[in-house]
Amino acid sequence: MSRPKPPILNAAAAALLCLAAHPGHAQFLTDMDDVIHVELLEGWREAAGMHYAGIKIELAPGWKTYWRAPGDGGLPTIVDWEGSENLSDVEILWPRPQVFHAFGMRSVGYDDEVLLPMHLEAEDADAAINARINLTMGICKEVCVPVSFSLNAVLTSESSVAATPIRTALSLRPRKVDAPLDCSLQASADGYQLTVATQFAALAGEEETSVVELASPDIWISEPDYLRAGDRVTATVELRPHHDGASIDLDTLRMTVLTNQSAIELLGCD
Repeated sequence: MSRPKPPILNAAAAALLCLAAHPGHAQFLTDMDDVIHVELLEGWREAAGMHYAGIKIELAPGWKTYWRAPGDGGLPTIVDWEGSENLSDVEILWPRPQVFHAFGMRSVGYDDEVLLPMHLEAEDADAAINARINLTMGICKEVCVPVSFSLNAVLTSESSVAATPIRTALSLRPRKVDAPLDCSLQASADGYQLTVATQFAALAGEEETSVVELASPDIWISEPDYLRAGDRVTATVELRPHHDGASIDLDTLRMTVLTNQSAIELLGCD
C-alpha cells in the first residue's frame, strides 16, 4: 500500500493541478474582491457574558471554501484571535457542510454563501469584547488559493445586529445524537486502521456519508469507507501519525454523518 500524502500536500497538489489545467484563470488572483466578501456580524449578548456573533462569507458563483475538516482536497480554515480584549473563550459553531469531489480527492465545505456562527465568552460580562480576528482560508474554483482577512469589531452587551441570520445558521448545525460508538483500532502497514460502528436510522436526504475527526492535529485521517446495513453503519478510516509519539485519543473522536439535507454528530468511543 502506498503511503498517502499529508492533507496539506494533497491540497497544494490540487491547487497546482488547477493552475496547470486552467492557466488563463491566473488573472483571477489579481482581484479577490470579485471573488469573496467577508464581514463580521456583531450578533447579541446573553447572560453571564455569553455573546453570539458571526462571520459571513459570500463567494462568486462556482467558488467554494471549506469546513473545519476540509478533506484532502481542501485547505483548512484558521481563525486567530490574538490581540482581542475581554475574551476568555470562543468557539465556531459550524453549519452543515457539503461534500465535493475533484481531481480524485474529496473535500468538505461550502459554496455560494455561508455564515459561521461564533460563541464568545467575555471575561467581564458587562464590558465590550474588542474582537480582533485574523482569518485565513482556502477558496477554489478552477484555481485554489489561500486568502486572509483582518476583521475587527467592538461587541457590546447592547449589540443586537444580524440576530436572525446568525440564528438561522445555528439551526443548520449537525444535530448531536447520543448513540454509542463501537471503535476498533488495529495496526496497519502504514499506520493504523480504525473502524467505527454505531446504529441509527437513515438520515433524510441523499448521498449519506461521514467525516471522522480526532482532537489532535498530529493525526492524518483518510476519507471513510462508509457502509450502511439497515440501521447499522460503519466507517473505516486509515490513521497516519505525522510524527512518532503522536497520541491517538479515541475519547475525543467525533463522527459527523451528513446528507445533502441533514447531519448528525456523534462523540467519543465507548
